[in-house]
Amino acid sequence: MNQIPMTPMGVGKLLDKSFNVYRQHFGAYFLLALIWFGPFLLLQQLLLIDLSSVPLLMQDTEGLEFWEAMGEKFMGQEGMVTQNIVRLLLYLFLVAPLTLVVAYPQLLAGATLLTKSAWEQQTVDLKAALKGALGRFWPLVGSTLVYGLLAIAVVFGFTLVFLLIGFLFTIVTGSSIETFLDAGSDFNPVLFFLVFLFGYLLFLLGLVLVPGYFLLRWSFYLPLVLFEKGGVGIDQSWRLTKGNFWRIFAIFIVLSFLYSTFSGGIQVVILGILGTSIISQIILVVLSCLLMPWMAIVYALVYFDLRVRKDGTDLQEMMNRQLDQSTDRLSAEEPGAAHE
Repeated sequence: MNQIPMTPMGVGKLLDKSFNVYRQHFGAYFLLALIWFGPFLLLQQLLLIDLSSVPLLMQDTEGLEFWEAMGEKFMGQEGMVTQNIVRLLLYLFLVAPLTLVVAYPQLLAGATLLTKSAWEQQTVDLKAALKGALGRFWPLVGSTLVYGLLAIAVVFGFTLVFLLIGFLFTIVTGSSIETFLDAGSDFNPVLFFLVFLFGYLLFLLGLVLVPGYFLLRWSFYLPLVLFEKGGVGIDQSWRLTKGNFWRIFAIFIVLSFLYSTFSGGIQVVILGILGTSIISQIILVVLSCLLMPWMAIVYALVYFDLRVRKDGTDLQEMMNRQLDQSTDRLSAEEPGAAHE
């Protein structure tokens, strides 16, 4: 089919496009998530859940009042976590890292290839997408490791600076936790709680805006490594997102809100009906495989939108340079220009 012209999209149009793409090619995206994330999510459940203490179909709350039954079902989530240290370590040092550096980049790369075909109105081929993503397996793993190390460094650096500022504040004001809690001092526990809450909220806001700024600017390394096949994509992503941070930030704030609202709502319904059971955990795994492709589609669409904007800007700059060069030549060719 003929490729349609690509034009920049606003936030609303981009999200609407993501819903349409997922609806039209649901099978391919869902299978992609099942292939790459399904096994890892099941391993996670097998390692973290104490299956011997969890019923198969539904948690038994017979004889309890409605609200007591609801509390029992939701509190049961804490009690089902395994106490086996070997299984916990196996998850932390094997399954979780493999999920982040193997399943995560392969899912995003495959979804990006599928979305590219959908964007260009070409045949959406899951097999070709899987093959294309696997063809860049090691570069994607390497760039994801670099991104992960940068993320740890930025978050750790911000946290260290924040704690240092807090420490200097206590020195300058002469305050401490003992001062706040001392009944004979001018401070009191209520004031301490308010100060602590303000500091905590300030820390969260700073965490979103400061490390979040860098991580969002670097976050499009993956499609750059997938398509351009050069470097780790971090510096290219920084250049690609220049001048678009707040628009991208708004997109992912909306995306996170929609995802958490929808996912949280369904989890509440499932746990409210089935409680803590093996079937409920399997349903939650399937739910994750249903929602992750949509987020990957939005990510891919944002990348293609950035490429369109960047290519348009580059074209405009090239035309401006050519116009300036033509003006300079005309000025040089004017009579008497050589005598000036």
